[in-house]
Amino acid sequence: MGAPRPWPTRWPEPSERPSFEPDEEPSEKPDYDVEESPDEPPYWLPEERLVPYSVTWGVTPTCNLHCTTCYDVVNYKRESLNTEEAKAVIDRLADVGISLIVFAGGEPLVRKDLFDLLAHCRTRNIRIGLRSNGILITTAVADQLAELQLAVAGVSLDGATEQSHNLIRGSGSFQRTIVGINELLAANIRVNIEVVLSRRNAHECLEFVRLAENLGVQEINFSALTNQGRAQELMSQDVLDHDLWLELTAKLYQVSLTSKVAVSPSCALTGACWSCVEPNITCDGWVTPCYLSKRKLFHILDTPAAKIKALLQENRHSTLNICGRERWIKRPAKNDSSDLTGLSLH
Repeated sequence: MGAPRPWPTRWPEPSERPSFEPDEEPSEKPDYDVEESPDEPPYWLPEERLVPYSVTWGVTPTCNLHCTTCYDVVNYKRESLNTEEAKAVIDRLADVGISLIVFAGGEPLVRKDLFDLLAHCRTRNIRIGLRSNGILITTAVADQLAELQLAVAGVSLDGATEQSHNLIRGSGSFQRTIVGINELLAANIRVNIEVVLSRRNAHECLEFVRLAENLGVQEINFSALTNQGRAQELMSQDVLDHDLWLELTAKLYQVSLTSKVAVSPSCALTGACWSCVEPNITCDGWVTPCYLSKRKLFHILDTPAAKIKALLQENRHSTLNICGRERWIKRPAKNDSSDLTGLSLH
């Protein structure tokens, strides 16, 4: 949904990017506390981020698509919390001080009680966001979301053209997603397009931005493919390498300076791991460090509100490799020659 606040939703300057080279450390110490990880060199994290204010909640594992790069795939059966249990989760999060819940999946709109849960959030003064593939968003759905004061809808696009998007998300999905985006915009809901970059679609990076401008959305956010979930079945060539990562970030940073929409990086693209700062809740109630992590920290309904903040900070490290970014953010060894044939970003 864009880079978390107060970390700027923009492309960090080179001096702001965390370094993962073992001999490099920031040249100046900032005026806020530093949290260090024993396994990696520290980077500076604003103190305000030490306590989460938002969570992502995958309220259902069910989806109306079968994307080749889906992360939300496990090798065991999961049961979603029922309506009363889900409302109890919202109450628990309100007691902890969470002010924004981003409902995700699966596809959250397949859950029949979703609007009841969104309405319950509003009664607890919690802002709501949505991560969706956009296909189930009709005029009526968009109007309901607007009535509930949806703060932002993150809609996934994995191709800037019908052909490239449908290759990953299935036949007919591109046009139906575009229709959903237009319905949200017509209801005056903020829309962020969310793009997962890989070697398949890297050449379209600037086309994505032009598409976002033409649609009239407010932001387009870029992350990077990781070998998780169904994406583990893909060939290793689909994952970005260091040279392509450098080229992508340089290109997108430059276009962000003049684009009509906000062009932002996610933590999984620029390398800043916000583990346990933007925690994730699974469909069955387990809290994990982020939506890319499968490590269960605790069950939210089994944990008193007074303990949740302490547990999140206790299990929190400022730099982790949850998204697998090290494989492409680090400069490759001298004998590692990556083949970038045919990948032109111009």
